[in-house]
Amino acid sequence: MKKNIEVRYNVLSDSLFKLIKEKLESEDFPWYFLKNSAYPDNKELVKQRYLNYSFYHLVLNNKNITSNYFDVTNAISLVLKDSFKLKTSYDLFRLRWGMTTSLNMTYKNTPHTDMLTPHKVILFYLSKSDGKTYFYDKEHNIIDSILPKENSAILFDGLIRHSSSKPVEFARRIVLNINLKETV
Repeated sequence: MKKNIEVRYNVLSDSLFKLIKEKLESEDFPWYFLKNSAYPDNKELVKQRYLNYSFYHLVLNNKNITSNYFDVTNAISLVLKDSFKLKTSYDLFRLRWGMTTSLNMTYKNTPHTDMLTPHKVILFYLSKSDGKTYFYDKEHNIIDSILPKENSAILFDGLIRHSSSKPVEFARRIVLNINLKETV
């Protein structure tokens, strides 16, 4: 499947990367608890929900700004959009920082899509982590995975089921999730 996933490394300038890394890894950054990081569409996975928690910081939702961190996050998203050479017809729909923390065991979060309508997803990995991003077929079989690398990003079709996973060797995994819709 890697042919359907585009990867970029060292995507942000050193100064922008340092700025956002310091902000998000500080004790002052406002993270919010989410008891279920993705809503399961598989009844067996519902039983595991208590492990599916994460933390988030919503910056833009339905094109509405929801955070004081919009300017810096938007700057990052525009750099990433240019890096992947997305047409100007792709508009930012949602910007969401996500953080999963270690359970000291391997755990994959629920396979999901961010929206039910056609869209693109860019995931920006703030730091190196062993919490992979997994990709699934319709039967929830893993068909690919990406290991987060510091200051890297991936682009994929948002209708492909995917999930985050909890890091084991690292304390946390921080990712910017960018959802883009093509305007007509």
